[in-house]
Amino acid sequence: MALYVSARKRRTRAVIAAVIVGVLAFGVGLLVGRQQVPSIADRIATVQNDANDVATGLERLDVEYAKVLAGTDSLDKAVLDPIDQSVRRAQRALDDAPWVTAAQRAAVVDALAQTRQSAVAGDAQDVFVNHLDDTAALVRSTFGVNQ
Repeated sequence: MALYVSARKRRTRAVIAAVIVGVLAFGVGLLVGRQQVPSIADRIATVQNDANDVATGLERLDVEYAKVLAGTDSLDKAVLDPIDQSVRRAQRALDDAPWVTAAQRAAVVDALAQTRQSAVAGDAQDVFVNHLDDTAALVRSTFGVNQ
């Protein structure tokens, strides 16, 4: 024997079931989404780590430049290519750092260009190392990296 359920009751039950399923799906989606999106602190730390890597890479070029001056290494491969790579990495970090002002950005880019020009000009070791150290310090201070 079949029980009669009115169409109104069937629609009401269907709407209630749909609302419950929707709320549950929204809750699960919210939890999963929160776990997959990096927090602001994580994004800042990533940019600061990238900037610190750029600064550290610049500081290591003093040994390579000494080899270039001694004639045992190529300027292009030992010094200029790493500087160019540092410029690209710094540009990406600057693009990901909205807290860096236009003036700070220009200062970092100019310092990197001056460091490269110092190598191309064949400046003395101490002059080039001063450029490296000043540029590395500027990169770290611009991005708020504590050494």
